[in-house]
Amino acid sequence: MTEIDTEAWTLNELQLGDIVGSTNRIVIAKTKLWDRVPGDTYAGWVTICMKDLEYHPYVVWYVYAHPNGFFAETGTYCSTLTEAIENYKRRGGIL
Repeated sequence: MTEIDTEAWTLNELQLGDIVGSTNRIVIAKTKLWDRVPGDTYAGWVTICMKDLEYHPYVVWYVYAHPNGFFAETGTYCSTLTEAIENYKRRGGIL
């Protein structure tokens, strides 16, 4: 099981190096798109995540902070970092 950085979670902040998603990928780039609105919404980011030795080693995900961890969804899987960066920027990511 992947450990969650509870201090970062308390602050609702996703960190570079965090492991997210059902395929346990490492966050290598992130841009915060919105802050948490208490009682209404959760903080959210667009990210590039990677995992070595995968057919598509990069994925661009939206990641949301929830009470029980960070959740990744709406992934675009990419074969190259260049392709991932293009998708990341298209979704509002800033390098």
